[in-house]
Amino acid sequence: MKAEKFLGNFGRSESLWMYACARCGECVDVCPVYEETADEYTAPGFKIKKMRGLVGRKLGLPFSGGISEQGIKKIVKGLYECTLCGRCWSVCPYNYDLVSLWETARESAFETGFGLDSHVEMINAVKAENNIFNRPHARRKDWTKGLDVPVKEKADTVYFVGCLMSYRGQLKPAAKAMATIMNAAGENWTTLENEVCCGVPLKFSGGTKDLEELMEINISAIESIGARKIVFSCPGCLRMFRQEYSKALGKKVRMVHGIELIDSYIQSGRIKLKDKLAERMTYHDPCELSRLAGVIEEPRRIFNSVTSGFVELPGNKFNVVCCGGGGLYKAVDLDKSLGIAGKRIGQAEEINAAGLMTACPSCYMTLSQTARSKKSNVKVNDFAEVVAQQIE
Repeated sequence: MKAEKFLGNFGRSESLWMYACARCGECVDVCPVYEETADEYTAPGFKIKKMRGLVGRKLGLPFSGGISEQGIKKIVKGLYECTLCGRCWSVCPYNYDLVSLWETARESAFETGFGLDSHVEMINAVKAENNIFNRPHARRKDWTKGLDVPVKEKADTVYFVGCLMSYRGQLKPAAKAMATIMNAAGENWTTLENEVCCGVPLKFSGGTKDLEELMEINISAIESIGARKIVFSCPGCLRMFRQEYSKALGKKVRMVHGIELIDSYIQSGRIKLKDKLAERMTYHDPCELSRLAGVIEEPRRIFNSVTSGFVELPGNKFNVVCCGGGGLYKAVDLDKSLGIAGKRIGQAEEINAAGLMTACPSCYMTLSQTARSKKSNVKVNDFAEVVAQQIE
């Protein structure tokens, strides 16, 4: 039975994490999905309790109890009703890597036939056209029209654009802005002639079977260019490269988010900005960029150079509150995802921010969609567009 193989990929570390859990409830108190759903199967500690019983039963441990296939389906539902934001990990007294735990469990769910149909469709799209939208691969560079975007055989820097920035119309201006900024700084950069999906959607869904093949295409292209730096607009792509691609590319290639690159430009004087805006603006830290990748002070230096009216949202920096758009959660429950985002827009309204900036395409889409539906006066902006408009 497929149920008997569920969580069969759990090794010693995952098992130890679950059995060391003291069920203190700290993770439950900060989970944005549990706060929105009140479903115990979305509570991190409860999921660990249920998975621990299942693994314990396989190991023949006492007091493990049994579980039906229907019970497994409930666990799996909770695994996918998660934004992978890492707030549970951030408050765990034992500092266990719970994001990795959820990803490993999702991989087991997918491989044993408990994966979601929407995720299967997404993976099939990646197989067919190398992007999650099943759009023609040949149109991946449509965003470059009307702009000086180089494609070089050799360059110091590669701009890895990603699926969202390449295909989503509302995000293409942000990709253009990043290109404009690098041109203004005199960066010796290029895009990949044949960029394909980085593979992070496969990792998030658990369907990692074809991940190596995707990675090899991008790795070969980057190595042939001889780049020493890769720039990303998407924090998901950045973390995927740092966690997986770095094993092949090694330490010789730096992997940075666009916000880190722009901060270095401003600090070194490679770009000059106009007089500061007076507009009251705030910043939503993407969970993957701040909490999970450690990029926290750079955006604040940038925005204090752009505007004299920068204010902080509550729940910021390492303790940022998720916008609801991560971990493929929008494909699982769009209404609940936007409900979480609505709270973030409400916080921006409470501090009277006219603009809400972010540095993640998923955050941008989720927050801007919510702001429109709420008819909010808060305008959601991508950081690169704001900076590009202020370059002298």
